[in-house]
Amino acid sequence: MKIPKILKSIKYSLAAVNSIYAVTGVLLLILGIVVIVQYSYYDNLITNRFFTLPSFVIATGVIIMLTSILGFYGAISEHFYVIAGYVTLLLAILVLEISMTIAAFGLRNDASSEIRAPMIQSLQLYEVRLDIARIWDDMQMEFECCGVAGRHDWVSNRIPISCCHIDYGTISPFQCTSINAYTVGCASALGEWLSYYAFVLGVVAAIVTCLQVFITAAAAWMAWRSKFEEVELES
Repeated sequence: MKIPKILKSIKYSLAAVNSIYAVTGVLLLILGIVVIVQYSYYDNLITNRFFTLPSFVIATGVIIMLTSILGFYGAISEHFYVIAGYVTLLLAILVLEISMTIAAFGLRNDASSEIRAPMIQSLQLYEVRLDIARIWDDMQMEFECCGVAGRHDWVSNRIPISCCHIDYGTISPFQCTSINAYTVGCASALGEWLSYYAFVLGVVAAIVTCLQVFITAAAAWMAWRSKFEEVELES
């Protein structure tokens, strides 16, 4: 049976593997940007840890895309030392991806407890800063939550209207009290939302890491072929 040319040739094999590698870099870059944009609205309520992770993902994606340039050059030149250098970089990036996966799943588990302290601090500024009030009102209406741990975080006679569900057709005056306010705390509700994105980052990072193991092994095998095995030369 005739062996396909893509498997016989280092040039085509490495180019194919490196194309998959470049795609993973683009995927991480896009995902990191999406998550950091989602998190940015609540920057006054969350810690820097939530921005460090997607920034790490973006940086890894950029590094992968830059490294893929060396991979394509190695495919064209079929030079052993170029491919070997490419493999070395793949191993270093594999370590980054493993760290990224661990960090993402760790953040997912710690999300609610991580944001509790900054949320308590910002709650005290609700009546002082309009931007903080806007964030809290939008969050409480969107997630149907109230306060940090619950409605009792607000003074009983000064609970924001955003803590209550207002039916269509409701006529003023409307008062939001501890009796009709949402019972769920926003640290729990926002924490679940943040955990979801951290989970997505973790799953994607885990998939990319598994692909990276395959890509690194394939590139190492082609480096060995370029040094010790006679291969079909490409014109």
